[in-house]
Amino acid sequence: MSSYGLGRRQLLATAVGVAAAWTQVSGNAAAAPQRKQAAPSNSVRVWLTDISADKWVAGQNDVLFTAERTTNPLTIKIDDSVKYQQVQGFGAAMTDSSAWLIDKLSTAERTKLMKKLFDPSTGIGLSLLRSPMGATDFNASGNYSYNDMPAGQTDPTLSNFSIQHDVPYIIPALRQALSLNPSIKIMANPWSPPGWMKTSDSMIGGTLKSEYTSALANYFVKFIQAYGEAGVPISYISPQNEPMGTPTWPGMFLSAYQESELIREIGTAFEANGISTKILAWDHNWDVPSYPETIFSVPAASKYTAGTGWHIYSGDPICQTLVHNDYPSKETYITEATGGVWQDSNQTAFSEALGTWIINGTRNWANGVMLWNIALDPDRGPLNSDTAGIPMLRGLLTIDPTDGRVSYNVDYYALAHASRFVKPGARRIYSNTFGEGSIENVAFQNPDGSKVLIAHNSGSAAKTFSVADGTHSFDYTLNAGDAVTFTYSGPAQSGRTPAATKVSDPTHDFTFESASGPVTVTYDPALLPYQNAIRTGNKLVTYSLPIGASIQTTGRALSRSKWTATASSQADWGVAANAIDDDINTRWSLGHGTTSGDWFQIDLGSPTSINKIVLDTSENNSFDYVTKYQIYVSNDGLDWGSAIASGSGGIGKVAVTLPTRTAQHIRVVSTAASGFWWSIADIEVYGSSRGTGAVAAPTGVSHGLQLKTWTSKEGVRVTAVFNGTADSKSFNMSADSSYTYTLPSGTSAMFTTKNLSSFPTPVFSGVTPNQGMSRSKFTIRGSGFGDTQGLGTVYFGSSYAEIDSWSDTSISAYVPKGVPEGKVMVSVKGTSGGDAGGSSFDVIDPGPALPRKGWTAKASDASQWDASENMLDGNSDTRYSSGTGQYDGLWIQVDMGQTQTFNKIVLDVGGSVGDYARSVDVYVSTDGTDWTKVASAADGQRVHLVSFPTQTARYIKVVNSGNVARSWWSVAEFNVYH
Repeated sequence: MSSYGLGRRQLLATAVGVAAAWTQVSGNAAAAPQRKQAAPSNSVRVWLTDISADKWVAGQNDVLFTAERTTNPLTIKIDDSVKYQQVQGFGAAMTDSSAWLIDKLSTAERTKLMKKLFDPSTGIGLSLLRSPMGATDFNASGNYSYNDMPAGQTDPTLSNFSIQHDVPYIIPALRQALSLNPSIKIMANPWSPPGWMKTSDSMIGGTLKSEYTSALANYFVKFIQAYGEAGVPISYISPQNEPMGTPTWPGMFLSAYQESELIREIGTAFEANGISTKILAWDHNWDVPSYPETIFSVPAASKYTAGTGWHIYSGDPICQTLVHNDYPSKETYITEATGGVWQDSNQTAFSEALGTWIINGTRNWANGVMLWNIALDPDRGPLNSDTAGIPMLRGLLTIDPTDGRVSYNVDYYALAHASRFVKPGARRIYSNTFGEGSIENVAFQNPDGSKVLIAHNSGSAAKTFSVADGTHSFDYTLNAGDAVTFTYSGPAQSGRTPAATKVSDPTHDFTFESASGPVTVTYDPALLPYQNAIRTGNKLVTYSLPIGASIQTTGRALSRSKWTATASSQADWGVAANAIDDDINTRWSLGHGTTSGDWFQIDLGSPTSINKIVLDTSENNSFDYVTKYQIYVSNDGLDWGSAIASGSGGIGKVAVTLPTRTAQHIRVVSTAASGFWWSIADIEVYGSSRGTGAVAAPTGVSHGLQLKTWTSKEGVRVTAVFNGTADSKSFNMSADSSYTYTLPSGTSAMFTTKNLSSFPTPVFSGVTPNQGMSRSKFTIRGSGFGDTQGLGTVYFGSSYAEIDSWSDTSISAYVPKGVPEGKVMVSVKGTSGGDAGGSSFDVIDPGPALPRKGWTAKASDASQWDASENMLDGNSDTRYSSGTGQYDGLWIQVDMGQTQTFNKIVLDVGGSVGDYARSVDVYVSTDGTDWTKVASAADGQRVHLVSFPTQTARYIKVVNSGNVARSWWSVAEFNVYH
């Protein structure tokens, strides 16, 4: 693994373990459920996790379906006539560390443990296993591959290939798992190929040398053949673990274009050698869906690519549905997910594992879910001795190799809620769900016809919900944080009044025919922020555009001879003019990680009719691609009004379709934060005097395309188009044919149309606080802003405010950098384009900070990577961090070396935007022993100004007060003012 949420993703806190084994908390709960003799068809078996009672997947008394209708607004309707993806199973990774620890157990204890993990009759029946190909950050020895060579030497024929490292304990563990559960499917992939294949000549860092693409493909062939001969068949591989990460342990950067070529080579080699192993693309986080889609868009690679592997460390599981909808014949797997020290409690760990990864993972089309390490030791290792690994993860189990003690952690039980009951080959079936903060659920039908419903109360209070299947229903009460698995064989009796009378579901399924059988795509309002939006005429049109699809407009690319370009920021070597110089090898670069509000702008030289923009980051740059954006136009370069288009961006070329209009200035504004820089190698603008620009969803298609529509009860019209033919097909997006959409074979497009008149008028109520310093947070209250940012904007004077969160009634944003001291107007444009109004905000400048020469710092808790002295070094790229979740009493202390006079401090987290103290008390002292409390602050934020009466003291201590937060506490810079 290469991210674990580090850097761009906030680090959270405290390790969590469940010491009691399953048999200790629920008797013989490790045994699989046994059917009662002659159980009635309306009987439902119940398996409950009650964390507060230390009860884990424990059998409860049966409940009974009754032939009663239910009016409960929390009614889960089950419908097995609506089927979705086939489920291959649930599991985890047999890493080198896990296998090594299992091997340390006595034969009897090892057998007992393996049965609890894999036996489908007496254990939890794990049916998916991930097996790394070579070293990761978790192995009991140093770096290794299957074809290591001395430095400077190569072996293109792979004459030295050997899996001998895996023979003593990895392969035996895999074979034992297969003997207990022959239905297990194993996925394998490298963290790094042999170092000699890479530019770094090491298993750490670098990228694949193009001359070794074929050799790496043959490396996979030899591995699969060798493992097969050893009795371990490999069902899936991915070419590279986390290809957009280059960690301090084995890893390799691999662009989407490189992976596409590698998959083509691997697929060809598999074909030549009669290997049926499936290939999964990507194998990295939810936040870059354009990476696997780029591979799917290349026919020579797509034909060998079964689907996508996803990790959970950034982004949202809805991106799985986004990619599924675009390419509905491709499979979806969560291939890595782990808990660790960033989770503050058993409850948090359990909710993330069951609620986010398993329930929402499968609701978003996952064919299977795999967690990370099966087992780690009490020190969260063993870690790779050759690398700087991070001991902060939790396995399903903790094995102490010194005494053989095994403890079962919360992730084990979360998996058990699914793996014990949902059998390989099951199909997900229809159930409505109620989302985060309520009853979340997912339903399956096993190959034998039995049904499984997993429900989790992610809210803060107990909830009573109903389950309705056909003509029958039952009620169940689930406490906050608890989960339940129901299993039953009935009832679903047709021909009578359904039991569910009031079921609300904002989603809708469209099913189409393809050469390989029916495919289903899902409309979900949660997808809209990830799609493209245009305000056109009196409508707001939101549409998907799979990588590989395109929209053609009338007209031509405009001459750039009179253009000029500017940007909100740029690196010295990446000036804005590089994006319009007609040279794909030069580029503009923002020069830092993207924040919402960053912008790039072109002046066309004179007012011009425009209808499309194409932003190209070039095939040589898969990192600094265009993320979420808005498009603004202006005639004078001063008044930008409301955004006219928005989108989610992606790797490579991003085509932005615009409603035809005349403008001289075009501005592209980022609306998302990212650790990646933003760059543009080339930008083209298309113009035309033809056409009205009335973009719309298609009303009819031909040439073998399939079209279906649905209208929600709120009046939102959704249109889905599927191309089940063998070739790309086109259709019109406008009545005058000025916009033509081309859809590749096997892909779908979805259009959501809403009348602007149906949007409420946005109303600005106020802003709190109404004063603050640069980069401080403020909240706008009001109504009618729009459920998501979409085309909405917060102006801070003439600047764009960086958006933290956006809802219909509340917007959190930050004071832009560089705004001078004084009063500034804050105003909001709603998603529909309406002007909500605004109010004044007072920008504070705290003045010059006291010099910090000779100062020292210490803390009650500090991570091994982020020392307390970093908060005094003048470098906002380094930081102090606690290394633990925040708790009441956690403190940092600064010694100014001598008595000073001051009246305010500023705690600045720098780039670690989520790791700020939520509430603090500030103390001062002259001797470091006797302390006086001078301030309390409960409105923590990433740049936190705390003022108090003027003090004369040498020491300052800042203490977390009554605060429990999952995030670590970080301070990049600690400044004192007077």
